[in-house]
Amino acid sequence: MKVLKAMLVTLTALAVAATALLLFCQAKNAPHYIRIYGGEAEEQ
Repeated sequence: MKVLKAMLVTLTALAVAATALLLFCQAKNAPHYIRIYGGEAEEQ
């Protein structure tokens, strides 16, 4: 039973670390702004 608990803790920690790493990488590569409405100035 202790082995199963240790495996659960280890896999949970790995899952949390992987999620945090993916979110960090996604935030670094994301655009800094999202243009929702450009208005008429961009058409010219």
